[in-house]
Amino acid sequence: MEGLFGQILFGKLAGRIMTFHELNRTYKSRYGVHMVHMRKPLHEWGGPDTIKIDMPFSLNAAWCGDPVRLLNQWHYYEENALAAPLIIGGKPMAAGMSLFVLTELKEKQKHWLSPGQLISVELDAHFEEYIASTDVGGLNLNDGFFGFGGLF
Repeated sequence: MEGLFGQILFGKLAGRIMTFHELNRTYKSRYGVHMVHMRKPLHEWGGPDTIKIDMPFSLNAAWCGDPVRLLNQWHYYEENALAAPLIIGGKPMAAGMSLFVLTELKEKQKHWLSPGQLISVELDAHFEEYIASTDVGGLNLNDGFFGFGGLF
């Protein structure tokens, strides 16, 4: 399945294969709990929480080229807290064009060539929906968003 996160393209594209083998999407609600004396606590629905998506990728030099170069792209988005659209199969992974951030990357480095060159990695990417507009007292604290490698 083809998709993208910012400038990172995945799927079978341009003679290379960098694809995920499953997608786990988590929807959750927020609740406030009010303690009532001598009674059970009362729950109050606080609205939906952000969507969380987990995707495991297989990066193998035989299919996708140098996995270190690809890992550097993933690390750039995670380390710089860049928000970008997450689109899979031509469809956004949340309502409208919601943005996502990489909250965690887990690497399982599997195979190397004799001089220490990495040739195979299992990468687990954890995304969380990012709400770009924050309005506090009529003042918009976010006049743009990060993504595609720059400030818009």
